[in-house]
Amino acid sequence: MKRDDPYGADPSVLAMRQVFAALEKNEAAFLRGAGLERLDPRLRAWRQAARDGFETVWPRALSQGLARQPDEAAALYLLCLGAVLRANGLNPPAGALPEHPALEALAREAAS
Repeated sequence: MKRDDPYGADPSVLAMRQVFAALEKNEAAFLRGAGLERLDPRLRAWRQAARDGFETVWPRALSQGLARQPDEAAALYLLCLGAVLRANGLNPPAGALPEHPALEALAREAAS
């Protein structure tokens, strides 16, 4: 049975759904690469801190013409998560985080 989705045709809702799908996919790959279990009890607090940082800097990234595509927004979130992990004594392995200097600067700013 198909459920009615009154918001499904709204372009802004579709865009956000794409962003969230990219976030979930990329975070899962990052966690595997970092050797963290999906259900690690520390992740809840780390994800919350990363989300707070992301929500702070994403509007600034958008105003700079960055993170407009779902994969770029996901990259910014992952960089925020990586900054949170580093602040908690865990260094993500080389290559686990996306390389994007402008987004990296925003993520560092969000973590400070």
